[in-house]
Amino acid sequence: MAGVKTGANTLAELTGLLAQAGVDGWQVRRLRQVSEQLYLNFDQVESLRRVETETCHVTIYLQVAKDDRTWLGESSFTLNPGDDAAAEVDQAKERAVLALNPVFALPGPGQRYQSLKLVDSDLRDQPRQVLWQVRHDLELAMAGAEPVALASTEIFCHYREIELANHTGLHGGYAETELEVHFVLLAAVAGEEAESLGVRRARFRRDLQISDVLARYRRYAMDNARAELPPSGSYPVIFGEEALDTIFHHLVAQAGGEAAFQGWSRLQAGKPVIPQPRRDLLTLTSDPWLPGGLASRPFDQQGLALRPLTFIRDNIFQQPLADCRYAAYLGAEPTGGLTNLQVAPGRATLAEMLAAEPVLHLLRFSTLEPNPVTGALSGEIRTGYLHQHGRVVPLKGGSVSGNLEEAFRFLTLSRETEQREAYLGPLGLRLEGMSIAGA
Repeated sequence: MAGVKTGANTLAELTGLLAQAGVDGWQVRRLRQVSEQLYLNFDQVESLRRVETETCHVTIYLQVAKDDRTWLGESSFTLNPGDDAAAEVDQAKERAVLALNPVFALPGPGQRYQSLKLVDSDLRDQPRQVLWQVRHDLELAMAGAEPVALASTEIFCHYREIELANHTGLHGGYAETELEVHFVLLAAVAGEEAESLGVRRARFRRDLQISDVLARYRRYAMDNARAELPPSGSYPVIFGEEALDTIFHHLVAQAGGEAAFQGWSRLQAGKPVIPQPRRDLLTLTSDPWLPGGLASRPFDQQGLALRPLTFIRDNIFQQPLADCRYAAYLGAEPTGGLTNLQVAPGRATLAEMLAAEPVLHLLRFSTLEPNPVTGALSGEIRTGYLHQHGRVVPLKGGSVSGNLEEAFRFLTLSRETEQREAYLGPLGLRLEGMSIAGA
């Protein structure tokens, strides 16, 4: 078999090779990315780089008869420029018979993809100019900000092209952009020093809002210099900012097709998600069409056309989020996995939620990832505030823990909403009786 080298304009050659490889199915996902990168040390340019990458992720499928059943053997590999595709395919065929799964079908060419605006033309066409513009915005935002200094900054402009094809004749592609800023702020207050690390990512430059972000993180840095450990005990907690990106992950995992097939999901269609809820009811939607969402896309990793899907409505589970594989295993409709998460807001304002003292308002954590099976949650606090007796005390250190299966029974969602990288929903959510380990 003649070798095929990966590189520009070789997807057709690669798919031609796979079509003659003697396999029962295949899929190729090609990713080309161009990144312009600016690194700053205080206000000095440390490095300016351009990085171009191109990879092809290939999966092959072989039907294998075993134990009076037909199984689907599969194997995947990633091709980089210069790799010998023919040799990789031959090795993948040898591995595929060792990994047998129930049979499923990949999406076919009848998919109807939604037209989405995922590209900022300035990020694509003038990325270096955008880098310098963002640097200028940072300088303006930090003017007169003593005693807080911007110690280091990394700014990235990404442009990506994604193309997918499989053996059924399906072919799809789209492009996207992303602007990414990592920064470290240092504060010196009354002889105490503290830092505040932040990351801001946006699909379009207009959504970056870096001046507002830095203003907020400057306050965090100054507050951290005089922050106290939280009081130990059981307290109501309002989760915001970084917590919003992960606190629903256990429900998303439970709603997944893989969890249902493997038997560890407790969710059943038409049944309550949270038993005997006492306050706000959850409505969760996966929205691949959300304007500006970093998880917005026309199709999933297998080429399945995506559409918005409400998988929990008023605390009732609707249907699993399943790709083609797990939908076939479950006999369910294929929907694709989670994209952008939309959470329906509540009725209370954030001010009303904070007024019911004492309450901890926790915003930033070292990690905060609930256990997908049990809903157990634990996280070290980086930035928070204790609202008690009309005072607001900055907090840092210690931890918050609890079980979200129980805590969500007493859930209060804010009326105000915010959009983050792949989240659109309440600005804060209040849970009662969370365990705080601190002073």
